[in-house]
Amino acid sequence: MIIAVSPRIAEQYGHRIREAAPGAELVSPTLDGGWSGDPEGVVAAYFSEDFWTEGRYRATLPQLFTLPNLRWFHTFSAGVDNPAFRTFIDRGVLLTNAAGTTAEPIAQYVIAMMLRIVKRMDAWAQAQREKRWEQLQTGELTGKTVGIIGVGNIGGEVARLAQAFRMRVVGCRRRARKPRNVDELVPPGELPRLLEQSDFVVLALPLSAQSENLISAGELRAMKSDAWLINISRGNIVDEDALVRALERAEIGGACLDVARNEPLPEDSELWTLPNVIITPHNSGWSPLNLERGTELFLENLRRFAEGRPLKNLVRASDF
Repeated sequence: MIIAVSPRIAEQYGHRIREAAPGAELVSPTLDGGWSGDPEGVVAAYFSEDFWTEGRYRATLPQLFTLPNLRWFHTFSAGVDNPAFRTFIDRGVLLTNAAGTTAEPIAQYVIAMMLRIVKRMDAWAQAQREKRWEQLQTGELTGKTVGIIGVGNIGGEVARLAQAFRMRVVGCRRRARKPRNVDELVPPGELPRLLEQSDFVVLALPLSAQSENLISAGELRAMKSDAWLINISRGNIVDEDALVRALERAEIGGACLDVARNEPLPEDSELWTLPNVIITPHNSGWSPLNLERGTELFLENLRRFAEGRPLKNLVRASDF
């Protein structure tokens, strides 16, 4: 079996890959458009996080997408809404993602942002810069309500951590069964019920035809006037123009955005300068532990692939 991986994965995990698939041969795309071996026989490819973080993806990703005999492609990302991933499905290639492997860092980011808001940490930081010894009236998360739209791996971890802070958790998802650490579950058709009672609204659902522009003017009006929207999912889930208007009019408390409709966020976007907005550069899921977590999932799937068993995190055409 010939497997395409990054040079780092080949060096760091090559022995474990060969344990999972005895006799496996590893080849890697190079920055000049070539390969360290013959790509014609590649049947499996692992698009690991280091391709992205080390800036190799622009040169190498097209090579991975055009492997002629590819049967299975595994990506480090949870989201596969990029149209390029759909080409694998259309070609009959098995596509698996890394859903769940970044749940912990992203959930911790959400909690960090909620604490930043209620503890007024930005005001403390500004006072320090100005050498002002000023005591502030701050709040706490205890007793507040967080509404989580999309209670999957990430949303479920947010719920678990939120309950540790004695918050009330309201979830929204398609499946009717209430997940753990959720006090109340509402179906998608009753989303306003979640919005009107939440102090924080967390978007943790995948982008799809159904979720695009899910949060628009009407949904923003349904939120509390002091509630914050936290988006760690995809920018297209929010109607950005409607969000800017709601923020300018103080119809909601603010927004914490790790994602945007256009990334990088354009310099002329009003979101940069609004005082009630926190911008982070699609960075909430990064962790030094991600490569190990993601590769563990790849290795488990590699064993399954070699033995002809069903793969974990299989993406289907209906998921797009």
